[in-house]
Amino acid sequence: MGVNHAQPTRVLFFTTIMSWEGGACRAFREAVKRVAARGVEPLVVIPDCAHSYEMFPKRDFDVVYMKMQRPRRTWNPWIQARYLALFPSTILFLRRLIRENGIQLVHFNELMDFMAGIAAKSCGIPCVCHVRAHRLPNPYRWGLLSMLKSTVNAIVVPSRYTGQWIKAEDANLGERVRLIHDFAWDVSESQPDADGNEFRRELGLAPDQILVTLVSKLTPSKGHECFIRAAEKVFKVAKNIRFVVVGGPIEGHERDAAKIRALGEQLAPPPALRFLGPRFDLPCVYAASDIVVHCPTFPDTFPTVILLAMLAGKPIIGSHIGGIPEQIDHDRTGVLVAPGDPYALANAILKLACDPAKRESLGVAAKRG
Repeated sequence: MGVNHAQPTRVLFFTTIMSWEGGACRAFREAVKRVAARGVEPLVVIPDCAHSYEMFPKRDFDVVYMKMQRPRRTWNPWIQARYLALFPSTILFLRRLIRENGIQLVHFNELMDFMAGIAAKSCGIPCVCHVRAHRLPNPYRWGLLSMLKSTVNAIVVPSRYTGQWIKAEDANLGERVRLIHDFAWDVSESQPDADGNEFRRELGLAPDQILVTLVSKLTPSKGHECFIRAAEKVFKVAKNIRFVVVGGPIEGHERDAAKIRALGEQLAPPPALRFLGPRFDLPCVYAASDIVVHCPTFPDTFPTVILLAMLAGKPIIGSHIGGIPEQIDHDRTGVLVAPGDPYALANAILKLACDPAKRESLGVAAKRG
């Protein structure tokens, strides 16, 4: 790809979104740290926001905080106009950074960060795109296909599922696909010795009560409705099982989050089910949990929350969709259920809740991988 190996490779890492809650953002941060440990010199270009300052402090990273507008999946002409107004200046700024910093390779973290690919192509340097989407989103479908074909030298995907739909979209792009599984973030940051007792005391749980946890942003595609309806069914027959949802709303989609909470209050009010909002002590949350659920209704490509539950040695129930079957070996490292089926999810929860030996064996196997 034309990279000079005589000197440490200078790589520009670019993303238009940064959040502690985002699995893609966590994977982006971990990738930067890992390549730096191997002698690569990363320059990180990220949004100018509080999460960026916390995740990529200047004392630890060569970082540029940039005022930028993230592309939105909407047909609203005013939103698109605001984005397009900043588009040329973003490209020019990235081109200047590439030239002034001797950048030899550009990496952008998601499909919607494609402007970095344009900047790289215009400077004549290779470019790698990380695709974690479950499909090409409208209204950008044709444009993104064209942009990928004309700018990227390689496409990194976290799962075979992701690679398959790219190949189905375009055979030429499919030849550029490289499979590299995402990983749970730094083990030291995950507090491997985290104690869940304090979290259980916070919830007022008795030692014999079973805690079932869902960690996800409050958005419909993550399957919260299925989880709530399953909780309603379980709680009717097993009063010793408690459910919690950890995660907050997506900015601009607060109404969706409010509807999810309202459904929970209606069908499984406390103490059956509680919404705890975003938490930054996830290792303690997982350590306190008896069962972890991740039940999206859309093809999640390779969710980090499943990796973290496995790292914690917890039995996990996941939707049989997207890249999740590549993470969970059914009935050995976890349990797979049909997406959007609260009856199947409830039955799986009840079976594991009544079988501590099975929970233990699944958790042990999951941690071993």
